Amino acid sequence: MRIAVSAGGLIVRDNKVLLVKVTYGANKGLRMLPGGFVEEGESFEEAAVREVKEETGIHAVPKRLIGVRTGLKEQPNGSEHGIYFIFEMEAISGDLAADGAEISEVKYVPIADVLADPQIVGLTQEIVRSYQHANASSGLTRSTADIQTNNHYLKYNVYSLSE
Repeated sequence: MRIAVSAGGLIVRDNKVLLVKVTYGANKGLRMLPGGFVEEGESFEEAAVREVKEETGIHAVPKRLIGVRTGLKEQPNGSEHGIYFIFEMEAISGDLAADGAEISEVKYVPIADVLADPQIVGLTQEIVRSYQHANASSGLTRSTADIQTNNHYLKYNVYSLSE
């Protein structure tokens, strides 16, 4: 079994969600949250930051973990377990710019339109729906505590419920 791990980000500004229009694969022509595969040596957070920047031109930082998608799908050479971490992110700098290869368009879309548009990927709609109805302090936030472990980690992050 192959394991594919990806990360992405939800950025909301003025009650609008930053979405990308994908040019390839099963979601070709549809809009979704920016994100992609985690590369070797990257943390999930680093992958989300990189993917959002590559796909949208926006430098953003993770605020909290707001969703996890898991799934198992058949592939020609067996099965693939997919894990996708979705972070609420804060835009820091940059100008909207599609990469022109994987992404044909980047724009902020009003939340009501995201929830009603059949050209928006279902997972994106579910994440936006849950974000819209959640308490602002819900979700998992990254701990700032110095946590001691008995293992040697190159990178180590713990997400837990806010107090």
